Amino acid sequence: MSDGTVSIRMILRAVGLAWGIPGHVIRSARRTADVAAPRHAVCLLAREMTQLSFPAIGRLLGNRDHSTIIQAAQRAEELAATDAGFAHRLSVARQTVLTSLGTAEQWQDADAVQIAERVMAADPWRAATDLAVDEVVAVAARAVALEEVAATSYRLLALLDEHDRLRRGGFADAAAIRRANDIAVQARAFADALADALQGLGYEYAEPAELPQPQETADASPRP
Repeated sequence: MSDGTVSIRMILRAVGLAWGIPGHVIRSARRTADVAAPRHAVCLLAREMTQLSFPAIGRLLGNRDHSTIIQAAQRAEELAATDAGFAHRLSVARQTVLTSLGTAEQWQDADAVQIAERVMAADPWRAATDLAVDEVVAVAARAVALEEVAATSYRLLALLDEHDRLRRGGFADAAAIRRANDIAVQARAFADALADALQGLGYEYAEPAELPQPQETADASPRP
């Protein structure tokens, strides 16, 4: 169905958008019912739209066994034939992947770190000129992704610092409590974005810790 330039990262993002679930959650070890269907969809699209073997797909989807990938793809085919909602989301995800072709994401499965290490282990100037175009794009795409991770991390740290100041102040009034709750929501969004980006770069996912969320009460008032 594709020319071999579709990456697992593209599929995870497309399926995540179709089902409303972050790609890193689909790739994680989580076994809740809401993750099963999109995970099946990812396995089917990976089989259809990439030239990767089942073991390779399994490694890119959290080091899963190849037999698990085969069974998940078969289950997705069954759901597509019997569940109109699943079939519609699968179609949307497939189209999203196809419209992503030609972007840097299509090279995200290439091992940019290994490419960079190969260049730096030899004469960098000579080795760099020997790189294929897809290898250059893979390294560039990783550099851009890491820059986005750094920027998002900085924003998350600023939110956590503000939350800590409010906590040390004892969430003094209703406005402080509301702001703390807003920060918790924003921090969760940033944490999800970071986890998604880092998994796309090959790092393993760990569930982010919950921030404490103070409850607003009717008699909340400034402390003397």
